[in-house]
Amino acid sequence: MLTVVLGLILTAASPAAATAGPTKMTAGEIRAYNASLSRDHPNYIRCERVGETGSLVRKRSVCRTNEEWSRVDDAGNREAREATEGLQRGWSNGKG
Repeated sequence: MLTVVLGLILTAASPAAATAGPTKMTAGEIRAYNASLSRDHPNYIRCERVGETGSLVRKRSVCRTNEEWSRVDDAGNREAREATEGLQRGWSNGKG
């Protein structure tokens, strides 16, 4: 249910990005889509080269909207904060 609602919200907010998705758009389509948006607009699509885990050489391009990048950053920060708080409390395996 949440996925359906979220999908509808994203479709209403950015129809071009939602129908094709930044990951399925070509570089030319992304440039055309971004032409009318400012760089700090939530729907502006940004691509970054990301190294693959376990590889020193392989990198791939990941394209997301600014809003999606913000969500990913927030989730990573939340997970890091939870891990740090867990370490401060002391890890427990739940046995005794």
